[in-house]
Amino acid sequence: MRIRRIYKEKHVIVGLLLRNYKTYQNINYIPLSNGSMFSAIVGENGSGKSSVLEALDSFFNATEWNLNHSLTKGYPEREPYICPIFLIKKGSLDFEYEEHDDFLEKINEMVWSATPQEFNSSPKPVSEFCSNRDVLLSGGYGAHSHYLLPLGLIKTAAGAAPGSYFSIFESLEGFGALQNDPFWPGFEDALFYYVQTTYQYIYIPSEINFKEYTKIESKTVQALLGTKIEEIVRNIVKKATVTDINQKLNAFLAEISNTLENYEYKKPAKKQNLFNQSHLTEKIIEAFFDSKILTKTVGKDSVPVNNLSSGEKRQALIDIARAFLLETEATREHNVIFAIDEPELSLHVSACFEQFEKLKDISQARVQTIVTTHWYGFMPIVSDGVAIYCPKLESELIMIDLRCFREDIAKLRKTTQGKLPSDIELKGLNDLVQSMIASITGKDYRWIVCEGSADKIYLDFYLSRKKLFILPVGGSKHVKKIFRYLEMALDDNRDDIKGKVFLLLDTDKAFEKYDASDSIKQIQIKRIHNDIDESRTMLKSTNNTEYHPPTVIEDTLIPNDFITTLRSFESDPEFGVYVVPLLEAINHDHEDWPAALAFDLRTTEQRSMEELFNLPRFKVKFALKYTEIADVLETPPWMIELTDFLFPIVRRPRINKPRV
Repeated sequence: MRIRRIYKEKHVIVGLLLRNYKTYQNINYIPLSNGSMFSAIVGENGSGKSSVLEALDSFFNATEWNLNHSLTKGYPEREPYICPIFLIKKGSLDFEYEEHDDFLEKINEMVWSATPQEFNSSPKPVSEFCSNRDVLLSGGYGAHSHYLLPLGLIKTAAGAAPGSYFSIFESLEGFGALQNDPFWPGFEDALFYYVQTTYQYIYIPSEINFKEYTKIESKTVQALLGTKIEEIVRNIVKKATVTDINQKLNAFLAEISNTLENYEYKKPAKKQNLFNQSHLTEKIIEAFFDSKILTKTVGKDSVPVNNLSSGEKRQALIDIARAFLLETEATREHNVIFAIDEPELSLHVSACFEQFEKLKDISQARVQTIVTTHWYGFMPIVSDGVAIYCPKLESELIMIDLRCFREDIAKLRKTTQGKLPSDIELKGLNDLVQSMIASITGKDYRWIVCEGSADKIYLDFYLSRKKLFILPVGGSKHVKKIFRYLEMALDDNRDDIKGKVFLLLDTDKAFEKYDASDSIKQIQIKRIHNDIDESRTMLKSTNNTEYHPPTVIEDTLIPNDFITTLRSFESDPEFGVYVVPLLEAINHDHEDWPAALAFDLRTTEQRSMEELFNLPRFKVKFALKYTEIADVLETPPWMIELTDFLFPIVRRPRINKPRV
């Protein structure tokens, strides 16, 4: 079977149709993605979060189906099924038969274009699928560029093997005609072959045998490695070696038979199996790897990971997954889906933030990452992904875009008359602040809380180091809110603070004075401001009333690096029309000044620069390009001041030695 695959392209499961699987009775649609690679399923206990991950495990890894209790009444008209919906870049599938390609195109056209009225199925899951599809269409996906392919399994009786099923899409007019075509069974086989050989689903439930899961020869670790230990050993053990062993052992047995005259050692069967490569491989794996256990290096000692606390074991699982999946990103031959139940389980609140930072890294390494969680603090952390809110009642599951989760939540509150979702934003902020407090009181972590994602890119580039977290929270309002939370929580516990927090604001055009106390020395809130008199960027108190000129982080960058970065967008079809006139206007003689002061643009040119940076995606694209070009050692002076606050150099007093 000939199928061409492209592993570098984004392939994700965007949704899942379930019937009578675990908590999901009747037909249910669960949205899982807007095309992004990170999904967090949130909700109360018993709302069906883990059921989604288990169902995908049953589909991909043929684990036992955990069926709904209603099936005790019988299977007819209640047949359980699991039907993921795949978003696949066009050009990834190239079937052996033209008829199969034709089937795929026709299904794709139906799935992308069918209206809710065209389905002859339960209206609720149909409506929910169409809503998810609308989100994909608004994100630039469509029939021209991607296949939207449902492919499921159904059980028609208790002991029956699962068969293929396309769920609600089989009710569409024209689908039945495809299924009656003589080439259809071969097409179904080809689709399942594609999924089996292209996707790898790695699932870590909340309760596991940790020792077995972390063995290097375990299925989980080999899936993370992207290779099989058996293949590695086979490549080491040459066929000639096995042949030589067989010849010499047969010669040894022949000698014994000659000695025994009327007796011989042989297998009690006609066919005398020789020792083969598989036998030797199995024995080598058993002898070499069985005794090897995962240990954690702590200083000069090493501790078996199985002896760690439950929370530390959970951390180890994510550490292993992150290390292997990031290492194999360039060479990976599967589309990996990494799913984990409650990664924060048994962890101290201070460690939750770091755990989700690692999961974010995994999702950015071309791995679809699906988690269930009760820790909502991830919402301000993960900007490229979705949260799926599972209500306990049979209400519609809600997908929230993490890039604009506050706006999404506000809209949902309005459309549901305040019923849904219940206090998600508040819980997210509370969980995050609790994590911050625990990390600076129990440990000595440092934090920079900034307004936007572009700010984080620059700060990461210039200041990144261990024990420093840089957190964009989506605007000055939220930076100030976190400051107030920290101030209230730590006012009576300031002696317990070991770490530090710096909250960074822009100087906005619509200046708003903010009276902030500096009574807790380990927590500071300041704003960046290009001081014209001083010709430099300064970190000023929020009580300070100087607000001209308005200053954002791009205004404070190194001038030459700024110009070089701007020039890289000169030919860009979207941004070039703004960039070219700005490059002609910029002329500076002060490389030691911050960019905006050095350029000294006229009012109209300043307005053009603002318009450029307000274009969708430009701020982040510019930041990423700037960090490719700039010299990390030429740090803007105000950032050095910020570093000195977070990581002060402790100078030991000089001791004068007595003269002899």
